[in-house]
Amino acid sequence: MTASPGRPFCEPGTPERWLRPHPVRITHVELSVTVDLALGRISGVVSHHCEVLDPGDPTHALLTLDSHDLEIGAVTVDGVPRVAGSSQDTLLIDLGAGPARRVVTIPFSVTRPAKGMYFTAADPQRGQVAMCWTQGAMEDHSWWFPCLDSPNNRATYRVSLRHATGLRALSNGVCLGVSDAADGWSTTLYDNPQPFVLYLLNVAIGDFTEVTEAPTIPSLTTVGISHFVPRGREREAQAMFRATAFAIGYLSTTIGQPYPWPRYGHVVVHGFMWGGMENTGLTTISDRFLMDGAVQEREDVNCDPLVVHELVHQWFGDLLTMKGWSDIWLNESFATYLEARGQAAWIAHRDGGGAQRYQDELALHQWADRRAYIEEDGGRYRRALVTNRYADAYELFDRVAYEKGSLVLHHLAQVLGEARFHRALALYVSRHAYGLVETADWRKAIEDATGEPLDWFFAQWVYRAGHPRLKVRWSYDPARHQATLTIEQVQASGGDAATRADRLYRLPTELWWRDGEQVHEQRIDLTATIHTIVLPSAAPPAWVVLDPHGHVLCEWDEEGGLGALRARLCDVRLPAVARSRAAVVLAARALDAPVIAELAALAGDSAVPELVRHEAIAALAGQSAPAANQALCALMTPRLPPRLRRAVAQGLARSRVATDRASLAAWLIAQGDQETSLVTAGDCYAARGALEQPGATALLRARLRRESWNQRLRIGCIRGLGLSGEAPAIDEVLAVAGDDAEIDAVIVAACEAAGRLGARHVLSRVRIRIRLERRLDHPALAVRAAAARALGALGEEQALGALQGRLGRERFGNVHRVLREAISQLQASSAQSGSISELQRRLEESEKGRAHLEARLDAIERRLDGPVT
Repeated sequence: MTASPGRPFCEPGTPERWLRPHPVRITHVELSVTVDLALGRISGVVSHHCEVLDPGDPTHALLTLDSHDLEIGAVTVDGVPRVAGSSQDTLLIDLGAGPARRVVTIPFSVTRPAKGMYFTAADPQRGQVAMCWTQGAMEDHSWWFPCLDSPNNRATYRVSLRHATGLRALSNGVCLGVSDAADGWSTTLYDNPQPFVLYLLNVAIGDFTEVTEAPTIPSLTTVGISHFVPRGREREAQAMFRATAFAIGYLSTTIGQPYPWPRYGHVVVHGFMWGGMENTGLTTISDRFLMDGAVQEREDVNCDPLVVHELVHQWFGDLLTMKGWSDIWLNESFATYLEARGQAAWIAHRDGGGAQRYQDELALHQWADRRAYIEEDGGRYRRALVTNRYADAYELFDRVAYEKGSLVLHHLAQVLGEARFHRALALYVSRHAYGLVETADWRKAIEDATGEPLDWFFAQWVYRAGHPRLKVRWSYDPARHQATLTIEQVQASGGDAATRADRLYRLPTELWWRDGEQVHEQRIDLTATIHTIVLPSAAPPAWVVLDPHGHVLCEWDEEGGLGALRARLCDVRLPAVARSRAAVVLAARALDAPVIAELAALAGDSAVPELVRHEAIAALAGQSAPAANQALCALMTPRLPPRLRRAVAQGLARSRVATDRASLAAWLIAQGDQETSLVTAGDCYAARGALEQPGATALLRARLRRESWNQRLRIGCIRGLGLSGEAPAIDEVLAVAGDDAEIDAVIVAACEAAGRLGARHVLSRVRIRIRLERRLDHPALAVRAAAARALGALGEEQALGALQGRLGRERFGNVHRVLREAISQLQASSAQSGSISELQRRLEESEKGRAHLEARLDAIERRLDGPVT
């Protein structure tokens, strides 16, 4: 079935957003602040060094700065007092006639700003130290100091931080020194002589410990690497950031530009709303990723992909920054694209396996990216990679900007060829280093480096929403000794010729087929709605595969005989993607014992690519034969890596086997209890709940308080309670959802479980709704969003007031969107309920009419059957 495009990305009437004009350019910022952690108080002075672009015209000498809820002191221009006006969260300073270069100085102060800088109190129970940290993206620094809060201005920075002595103050750039005063306060000074955009400014103050890393690659001798973690967590830094030095070397070589900043490192903070943020030279990382080597080994978890992703941004995002949020893919798609390659290269370097291991890891990463994007496209909304029509910039940070754009770049590299792609990449980076870019700059660099006009490629992949869906069928004619392959672009079918043309994609790709023991390869260019290819073959091909590497971003509708699918699944000459797609087709069929055994053997074979093993497990989970469950359970041995054991547990949660579910439920509890990986144990407990066998609540309650890394076991139990459908689980879930001592991820899981249980238990919906409504004001974005989604799923129209009230107070665009979606969901549910009520009323009236007619008919029949008079 073709994926639905979901809801529109924008509400009707959403205006287009254009680049913000800057008749006055800020070239340098001197920021001097005092930060009092105990009071949450920020006070200081900022000096903006400005350049008036048209000094001869005083009407163009108006400096517009952003300022939200700040206390502003006396403004001066070149030391002379100047009256500043204000309008809609902006500070307006008329520079008047004079020289082109001016210095605007503004005193300011604020206590606990709503955004931009965040304060965390010490909490020994949670292992937290007192700290503050900033998050400027999207345009949030203007909540703690007046500034030009826009991505299309680059400046140099000098930052002076006055803080309590004994704490460490961190910022971008090079530390010029720390001076201690007798009053218990110290000042730390940082210099940034290389320009970057404001949202990449970073400030963190707290009880941090520095962990230095000696470069192990000769080309990194000038790059200092330091990581800063909350005191007492030093041991975890080396494990968390183990890929850093390798990735700097790999990316410098791959991009063709050395690491561009004087130092690099990470600061780990409490309560960060994202995984990481690529602040120039000093990436912020959430403390959710604190882990030591023992955790990595036992749980089979790491933050290597995040480390690589944020490091890529030091080039794509920091060295080159998109002019406006509409082109955010130039940051995030490039980071996701090179994250996949950097992560694959790191694993091959760390564990060995060479080029084949690299390709297998890359395929695994891209498979997950494709699935994530298509799920959002089919269920939430559909949008183009580049759009300037959006309600808030936060909304653009989605699966389109990350995963889809990454896969589009991967396809582009195959269209151009890797060598030409990297030549274009190097030109793009060198040409625009320390500058602002837009999509046209990337396309121009490609054309200048390769001579390849790519108007068609950008039109269909960058400026058009969606993706192709390919239906592939083949048959063999023994009389003619030929196979006939038919490829249909399903999304282009139907409608008139113009409509079909608008939906059609040009898709350069490969075709592989196996004739006897020989594998043939052919380049093809799909340009029609239906494409037919005749393949000479002395005997029926063992298999035929279009795009075996998965270079094309599309949805697949593939079929084939059982023998061909099995041959394709097991042929080691095929890439992992082609083999895994065969497993996907098999998963939808009822399989006999030999095929089930074959899938189980592949899943348990360490020599098989991990992607194939994952999809073999998924195919077993899709079967209704008891042998499939038995095979999955038999796989759960210590020889299977924890990631794959988790896949088995998740597969058993979807089990379609109707018999002996009570035994399977007991087995899952026993397996979870003996698991060395507590993350895997959590998935076993979640699967126990999903089986909907009686008694889940008591069993999961007994395991709910067991401690684990990031409370992943507890989260698994909560998921299981939500999936169980049991009424007693509601009390457990609501207690967790209302417990502020729990970490955010646990509360998120509890909100989701409460919404799921409420959908099944009508009489409990009111108390579930009330608890979820209280979570709409939780300090964490993730909790507020989870509560909103759960209320939308709950279907209680009475929640509309709370959701609309939160919508008016919500300052974060991504949560704002979730709130709007939940409101729309409830309104649609209410309208549907109204329609159903109206239909029910009409049916009742119809039934009354029918009864009346039947009564009259009976009377007539009685008269006809009576005596003749």
